[in-house]
Amino acid sequence: MSTIACLQYLHGVRGVAQSDALSDPLLFPDMEKAIARVEKAIRAKEVIGIFGDYDADGVTGTAILVRALRRRGVDPVVHLPDRMKEGYGMKEQSVRALAEKGVTLLLTVDTGIAAHEEIALASSLGIDTIVTDHHHVQGDAPSTFAIIHPALSSFPNQHLCGAGVALMFVRALEQGGLWQGIDEDIVLTMIGTVGDVMPLTGENRLLVIHGLKAIQQLPDGPIKALIDSVRAEGSITSGDIAFRVVPRLNAAGRMAHPSIALDALLEGGASLERLHALNGDRQSLVASLMDEVLKTTDTTTPFLTVLDPRITPGIAGLIAGRLTETTGKPSLVAAHMGEHATASLRSVPTVDCMTCLMDPEVRSLLLTYGGHAQAAGCTFLSSNFEMLSKELCRVVSSLTDPATLVPTRFVDAILTDQPTLSFVHALSALAPFGQGNEEPLFLGQSQLLGNLRAVGTDSAHLQCTIGGTKAIGFRLGSLLPYLSPERTYDCLYRVSVNTWNGRDSVQFILEDIRE
Repeated sequence: MSTIACLQYLHGVRGVAQSDALSDPLLFPDMEKAIARVEKAIRAKEVIGIFGDYDADGVTGTAILVRALRRRGVDPVVHLPDRMKEGYGMKEQSVRALAEKGVTLLLTVDTGIAAHEEIALASSLGIDTIVTDHHHVQGDAPSTFAIIHPALSSFPNQHLCGAGVALMFVRALEQGGLWQGIDEDIVLTMIGTVGDVMPLTGENRLLVIHGLKAIQQLPDGPIKALIDSVRAEGSITSGDIAFRVVPRLNAAGRMAHPSIALDALLEGGASLERLHALNGDRQSLVASLMDEVLKTTDTTTPFLTVLDPRITPGIAGLIAGRLTETTGKPSLVAAHMGEHATASLRSVPTVDCMTCLMDPEVRSLLLTYGGHAQAAGCTFLSSNFEMLSKELCRVVSSLTDPATLVPTRFVDAILTDQPTLSFVHALSALAPFGQGNEEPLFLGQSQLLGNLRAVGTDSAHLQCTIGGTKAIGFRLGSLLPYLSPERTYDCLYRVSVNTWNGRDSVQFILEDIRE
């Protein structure tokens, strides 16, 4: 069997026909009730509010609902929480502010499933709340007008992102498969799905495939302007979405306010330019702080924990992700904000973040928590940091052997010949790549490296040739002093097509090197 055929078999896409049909949104038990309430509000000219989230998933989902309501002649009141001042989720002051603006129907996006007290407050203020969310359901669901949530339904796709749930809501509102604005809405859903690292299998895979295709026929407007602003030569891939589009949308909430990202998606113009600037600021700040964190953190513990006043809630998750990637261990990175701390957690496949946070001893030290298996967040009293660190290490040690928590890369295949363009093009049958369908990683053994040099800002990246094929290693520039064209190395890389002046060639995306 060929390498391509083996990879197709292992990724579960060999011989699988992709249907164009999305699941029926009416499979959500409360969907018809929720749609009827929205229709009533539109007819009665009620003030409709939308409460979203500050990340790419929440912002794209919010944009989907705003666009749908505007198509019906409604300009909703939108609230996206300030990450620094409010933190994640609904808060009392936000609900009261919406009530003061006359909101009588509130739609949540990518949040709300844990907001029991806030939804009860909204009800007492005369606001009906429809929750659209996909986060882990902690205990009982809130008592609200309607809930659209995959885990509380027979909906086939239990891994919809927040934007995906919003899309299903709009499909029901606009009665079916061919809704107005299909290209922009499906692109927004694709960005949210990739940005929230949802498994790219089943319907999520279909949503991303359709989203990438829809990019090619986007009408002129803010969403097309965002895509075009990061577009290199060639087609946009899920990797471009993950590493070029999503970080820009997230940069607004991390460095300033998420409304900048929403305005960029809905209006474009100056807000889009601001996104690019904020993303550059974010990159510089994370790079400088990461160096300091690596020097001062005890990396021998099974669960790495950091509490630092220089870290903000907006970049804590980025630092945690880098720590986990570098060490192979779960991590918690917290912004020290006086008496309280706001933390982001990142983990490895063998350790579930939510299992750690829901441990009784850990939970007793937290003020709030929530998230997914590989990425979560929590708040706690800063005075509890040492005890929390100890308890998290205890939980991890009970779940897995700490000795196995080392940086690990899983290789799909060993390549004995230099890959050709036809080989790289054949790999596209496995795309789109992402969580649950990772891009194939190859091992080239005993390779000679040529034309070695560091490139990019602060010489952060490594450029070379491997067996004569061009290669780029992002954030591997520090390896240059240890490499020699006279020795051979095992190289871990992905393969891609590099387009330059209209000509295609094979390029390696170098992930790691060992002698």
